[in-house]
Amino acid sequence: MSELLVDTNILWQHSLRNRLTEHIRSGQLRVYVPTIIHAERVRQLADSKGETFAIDVVRQAVAQSKFNLLPFTTDDAEALADLWRDLKSAVEPAIDANDYWRRNSIDILLCAVARSRGFTLVTDDRGQHFDLLVPERLHTGELESWLVSLDDE
Repeated sequence: MSELLVDTNILWQHSLRNRLTEHIRSGQLRVYVPTIIHAERVRQLADSKGETFAIDVVRQAVAQSKFNLLPFTTDDAEALADLWRDLKSAVEPAIDANDYWRRNSIDILLCAVARSRGFTLVTDDRGQHFDLLVPERLHTGELESWLVSLDDE
């Protein structure tokens, strides 16, 4: 069974989320949303909905999607420390590592979780950290094609 870790940009795509849910229900895959990504998405929804924002609607959508919320653990933090050391040596001296961290910290956290847990990271974001840190990654187009191939099985 395939295990996917999804970034925020995937959560905005309703039809893709629905297709992922179908494959979860059929037992073909598991989809994980790190709690930090869930928090980012909730913040985005609160911003866009303003006074009409209702957290109960978000909770219901998460439950219906069958996506698993994934807490950031001590093991993830330790994996992050190892990955950061590798990434820092790869980007310095060409790039200030502290500035790189400030601009990409959530993405680097995702990379650490995906790599330490052996999940395929699904994101449309780009950056050197993805290429250096994540052995298995899909962009939306690749995920769409892969889901079609699962439909054909």
